[in-house]
Amino acid sequence: MAMHAACVRMGALRLCLAMILGLLLVSGYVVAPILFAKADSSMQAGMLAGHIFHMVNMGVLFLAAAVASFWMRSHTAGRLNWILLLLIAVLISINEFGISPLIQAIKDSAGAIDALAKDDPQRVQFGIYHGVSAVCHLLATLMAALLVALGGKSCKTKCKHD
Repeated sequence: MAMHAACVRMGALRLCLAMILGLLLVSGYVVAPILFAKADSSMQAGMLAGHIFHMVNMGVLFLAAAVASFWMRSHTAGRLNWILLLLIAVLISINEFGISPLIQAIKDSAGAIDALAKDDPQRVQFGIYHGVSAVCHLLATLMAALLVALGGKSCKTKCKHD
């Protein structure tokens, strides 16, 4: 039984989509909670989480580019797939290049966020940015799950082994 190149590409596409979902799930819903539960301080946990999210965000963006490349070559993606992939890339880019630098600037100027009074403007601003970031991450994760469920192709495209 010979394996067709199109089926190999589809397998690689599905792997990229699964890796996007895995990166988003594990970083946001496994690693970050463990860091904040087990680290010596929330400041240390936040610093480590920031580094992890940076690497995850860059990985997701590179994998999204790979998925787009597969789709452009094979013309197998439907409009919904493209919209979901674009939204994932936009949400991750907003987090990486928009919100994360703002959060870091607040941490650099305020120090330990936990040491600030609950009504301190920097702590409130940090909380807002952190909340927006968490929502962006959640939405990107849900869209990645939907892309994985769709199999990375339109319903019209079938590999002989599906």
